[in-house]
Amino acid sequence: MTHTFKIKTVHKPTNCKACDGLLWGVRHQGQQCQDCGFICHNDCTIAAPIKCTSLNNKGNSNDTMITPLPTVKNGPETMLSQTPLSTPPTATTSEHIQSVIVTAALHASDSNDPPNEYLANLPPLNAQISAKNFVRFASRCGFMFSFRDSVLLLLSWEKPLDTCVAMAIYCMICFYPKLLLLAPQVILLNLIISAYSKRHEQQQRGKGGAVRENSPEYLRNMQNLQNMMGEVSDGYDAVINNLHFIDWSSEATTWFILQLVILSSLGLIIILSFVPLHLLALQGGISVFLSNTRFAKYCMREFSPYLMNYAKARLNVASQWYSEFEKQVDEQERVREVSLFENQRWWSESGFASQLLDNERNAWSDLSGSIQLTPKEDMTAPKGYRWTQDNWKLDT
Repeated sequence: MTHTFKIKTVHKPTNCKACDGLLWGVRHQGQQCQDCGFICHNDCTIAAPIKCTSLNNKGNSNDTMITPLPTVKNGPETMLSQTPLSTPPTATTSEHIQSVIVTAALHASDSNDPPNEYLANLPPLNAQISAKNFVRFASRCGFMFSFRDSVLLLLSWEKPLDTCVAMAIYCMICFYPKLLLLAPQVILLNLIISAYSKRHEQQQRGKGGAVRENSPEYLRNMQNLQNMMGEVSDGYDAVINNLHFIDWSSEATTWFILQLVILSSLGLIIILSFVPLHLLALQGGISVFLSNTRFAKYCMREFSPYLMNYAKARLNVASQWYSEFEKQVDEQERVREVSLFENQRWWSESGFASQLLDNERNAWSDLSGSIQLTPKEDMTAPKGYRWTQDNWKLDT
């Protein structure tokens, strides 16, 4: 029986059984017989053995052999002996590690594999799946909005004792940042204690924790989802409407913002080099807590219009100063050429000389001669300019 070769892609180090060479490549490294499993290079198929020792040919004879079943006698003196099955030899640890590394290298060099399996295996758009997932999400997203409401109420001093405790914990974390490593354990303990106090309610609700579609909790989740989508859309529109400040549609504005960002970054780096970071975090956190009190909210609501007007006025003054500064810089970079004419008289005996008559023009003037100027040694630069060269150049 002859071989039936088919192109084979191997994912681990494999040697050719004809030439004993390694099968190199990423895909389609060689060919393998479908019957006996003989594998070799594409060019080594002619060197393969002529006879194919197929594994499927064993036991294909039409003759059927009947073997008697072993009989087991019932009795205390009769015992059934079994021979242990021989286990295939296992590769050593170093060989296994080498095989895994080579296989990983082959898989890494395969450009057909997707770079991210999650993104490659995302289910396609389907109306039924979308509706089903939306209903599932709406029945299970209550914990997110509960956490949001809890944080907002904590910052709003609904329960002053809880807010003071939270403020004290925040101050401790600012002075001892290593306490943040205990955050997972604290959160888990909080969940365990909360679950213990609500275990009877959870048993009535069920293990899934999902609310029914006709329950008030489900309607509250739908309301929160509706408001969240509106808030996200409003935030996106606000960002898009103010994106023209940084998209270089107005080069002067974007350039000013770029300079402001660079200068503020340098200033922040200088401040951070002198002021400890935990003190800044402490001041910022305490400001957030105190700004959410009713007294602070009322004061900010009353003073915010005046503060906004004052900030706009200061910003306009700063913008005007910056514009004037830019104009001065542009004018300093502008080069202006000044011409000075020296008037001379032709004398028949000596030629051109600087001796002029009393009724004639001045020795130094402009091109028309109507404006008298000082000599070049005493000539001053125009207002707002300075000389870039000390000597005068004769224009011939």
